[in-house]
Amino acid sequence: KGIIWILTSALAYSVFTVMAKRLLEEIEPTDVLFWRFVIATPVIWIVVLVRAKSARGPNPLHVEWHPRFAMGLLFGVLAWFAFVGVDKLPGDLYVIIIYTYPAMVAVGARLLGRPASRQLWTALAITMVGIVLTVPEIFDGAEGAAMFGFALTILNAALYAGYILYSERIVNDTKGHQLAGDSFVAAAWGMIGSLLVAVAVAVGSGGVSVPETGIAVLCMVGLGVVSTVVSQTAFFLGVTKLGPAPAALVAASEPVMALTWLVLFLDESMRAIQVLGAALVIVGVVWSQRTNVSGSSRRAAPVEKGKT
Repeated sequence: KGIIWILTSALAYSVFTVMAKRLLEEIEPTDVLFWRFVIATPVIWIVVLVRAKSARGPNPLHVEWHPRFAMGLLFGVLAWFAFVGVDKLPGDLYVIIIYTYPAMVAVGARLLGRPASRQLWTALAITMVGIVLTVPEIFDGAEGAAMFGFALTILNAALYAGYILYSERIVNDTKGHQLAGDSFVAAAWGMIGSLLVAVAVAVGSGGVSVPETGIAVLCMVGLGVVSTVVSQTAFFLGVTKLGPAPAALVAASEPVMALTWLVLFLDESMRAIQVLGAALVIVGVVWSQRTNVSGSSRRAAPVEKGKT
């Protein structure tokens, strides 16, 4: 079930870049950020309250909400960075760069208590080489906007890796209540935190605009419901069953799906050197996760033997 949930999350989020690119043709990143969470927040809270009333989930007021709210504040900042990155970079480059986060999750997990293997650092090196190859502007004397988008997206990937590691701790922390780790409640409280960030950014930028075309409105709703509510809830459900590193490994299918949508719907293409770089990024990500998972299995084996 964990794999199914993570694949569902990956599919839901893989359309993010296509919808965001379409929206950014009409409105600014701050506007997209605002409408995304204005739409998503009431939707997830309706789900949570219906589950609580039918006794299928906990009362959200009986769950420790502060860490989940803080998690949402971080995600709100991540979402803002993401929209700016999508606005500054071609969609295909944004996808490859942001999806370096699974390798960063593996490194973060090691730094939080697991010894780093030679294979992990080799995988990270492969990933970094792949990033350089996917951004040829580095060699061509890049435009300032593209370089800013590149740097911001790398930072966003690192912060997202931290968000995943933090999320796993929050949803698995069930002390004080047997349903404290409920994924829907975690997503709901987090959404409020993200909404506050979106409102603050909108006020700071002088207000919000509304998309004018029907397709843009559909993309706006899709971002709020599919790429936010569905993707986040499914992610939380999956990470509680798989753990952060295996979940990130399954989520490595996301860039393949995302690039497919970009080619199909936005007619984007990549140079040969960028295709090579993208392949290296995916190889590095998968390799880093496989070394992490295999290392966990080796450590778990003696424990099981001792129990028998």
